[in-house]
Amino acid sequence: MSFMLGRTYTRQEIRDLAGGGSVQDYLPNENGKVLYACLSQKYGPGIPKVVLVGQGPGVQQQAEIFWQQKSAVPVFFKKAANLWEYAGNFRPVNSTDDPDSIAEFAESSGRMILTRIIFLEEDK
Repeated sequence: MSFMLGRTYTRQEIRDLAGGGSVQDYLPNENGKVLYACLSQKYGPGIPKVVLVGQGPGVQQQAEIFWQQKSAVPVFFKKAANLWEYAGNFRPVNSTDDPDSIAEFAESSGRMILTRIIFLEEDK
């Protein structure tokens, strides 16, 4: 899979190049492995270095899979409707569900309900 830094892709192109996953999920996965991340700056202004995990079983399960796998994945952020810019490959390096940390990120992002924060570093 070869993505070009700064180039935009549709979700279908990302799926095709990455080898699968849902075009709806923010952390598409197959066989228990996250394949890539599609993140909206609207929901997490720290992208691509911070993933703000919302509420809901699917959302939280995908985040847990990603955190546990520890391997780098291609990360994209939303530029416009169905246009996602490739930011590079990033791996999770830290995660917290500490209420004080979550409250700080919730306030700065404008999101009221967060369940976890995952911090990423670029895979060079």
